[in-house]
Formats: sequence, structure tokens, C-alpha cells
Amino acid sequence: MRLTTLLSPESAVQVVWAMTGAYAKEDSSKLISKEAEADLKQIKEQADKNNSAEEKQYMTAVMAAIDASRRSIEIVYKGRELNFEENEKLRDTYLESVKESLEFGKNAKDFFKSLPTMTIGAAGGVTVAEALGVEGVQLWAIGLLLAGVGYFVRLARKRRQYLYIKQDYERNLYYCQYISRVKMILTTLYQDLNRIHKRIFGDNYSNLTGDEIYTSLLSGVDSKPCPYVHKHWKQKVINPDIWTFCESGVDEAVKSCPFWKNN
Repeated sequence: MRLTTLLSPESAVQVVWAMTGAYAKEDSSKLISKEAEADLKQIKEQADKNNSAEEKQYMTAVMAAIDASRRSIEIVYKGRELNFEENEKLRDTYLESVKESLEFGKNAKDFFKSLPTMTIGAAGGVTVAEALGVEGVQLWAIGLLLAGVGYFVRLARKRRQYLYIKQDYERNLYYCQYISRVKMILTTLYQDLNRIHKRIFGDNYSNLTGDEIYTSLLSGVDSKPCPYVHKHWKQKVINPDIWTFCESGVDEAVKSCPFWKNN
């Protein structure tokens, strides 16, 4: 059985995954992408110099498949970044409304707190409460109003915490969707390259499955939250104290969650 001596389907998939570093912000990822690009260019040059018509035909088809997969991954990546940006804008808008609520609550609390002792300058030291005839039960009512404002402020702060968790949860969904799509693209690429190899050389290069390729490449970047995170999110039982358990999905940590035990 003849095999290509230039670029196996598995190696081609690894090269494509390495080249996705070009879309990242980190310099190290961009460097890896450039190195993979240079390696692929060198392999293509070797194919052009090779006397084997089969190798030339194989590499021409492989390069076309690689370019198509790279384009697909680029579109998926940009889609993920757009989701992230939109999510960030929504969060900022929500947080601005929470900030306004906190400022309103603080100002209202300060006003009502100072009302009984606030004096009217032109009235010779008479307080506003005295001028309005506010005393006894009315002052007690102001105290209740202060307590209500305090509760309102605490509620706004909890709302801010919830918004941070909500953003984190949604970004994780977008990320998982991105990894799932990349997995599909790379798996399809591997299968296509094996078919190309079989058509030109007479047989598959290897018998690895798409899942095996995926495991070797992406298992380290695949997000694995708690299996009940979506259920508990819908039930609105997730709070800041347990969110780390939900997001990380670490077995020992997750099992210490009070809601996990009920499933």
C-alpha cells in the first residue's frame, strides 16, 4: 500500500488547528500560526518539486480542503467574537442601569436620613421636619422608608452580581458552541483528506476516527461545566457562592454543591 510522504491527513488537521492562532490576540499564538503556515508552504514546495504525479495531485486537493476549512473556522471564530462583543455591550447597559439604581438609592437614603436634622437657614435654625410638622409617627415612617431604601440598594447590588454570572454563563455557551463547530470542521476535514488519499493512493492513510482526532487536538480546550448547570440556571438556584462549582465542573467540587445532591 502506498502512502503520501508529504502530509498525512492527521498532520494536516493539526496544521489547520495551529494556524487558527492567527485570529488570537496573544503573540505566542500568532507565532505558532506563522510557523505552521511556513511549514505548510514548505511542504507545498516539496510537492511541486516531486516527480510523483500522485503527490502533486494529492497536495493540490489537500491545499484546497485546508483553505476551505480555514475559512470556515475563521467565520466561526469571528461569529464567536461578535457574540462576545454583543454580550459585553448588553452587560454594560445592564450595569449602567444598576449603577443608576444604586446612586438613586444612596441619594434617597442620605436625604431621608438627614431630613429630621436639616435646618432652614432663613428660619433661625428650624429643621425641615419641624417646619413640615413631621414628628412622632411621621419620623417612624421615615425610618421605615430608610429601611426600604436600604433593601432596595442591597437588591441592586445582588442584581449586579447576577449580571456578572449571567454574562459568564452566556459567554461559556458561546465558547462551547465555538468548540463544537470547530470540532465538526476539523473532523470533516480529516474525513475528506482520508477520502482524497484513498482516491489517489488507493486506500485510507489511517483508520483513526474523527473523535480520536478531536480528542488529541481539542480535549485540553473543551469546556466541561457541571452537567446540571443549564437545569439549575433555568431553576434560578445558581448564586455567587456556588458559581465556581457550576462553571468548572470539577467532580469533587461539584459534589459539594447542595443542589447537585438533589439530582
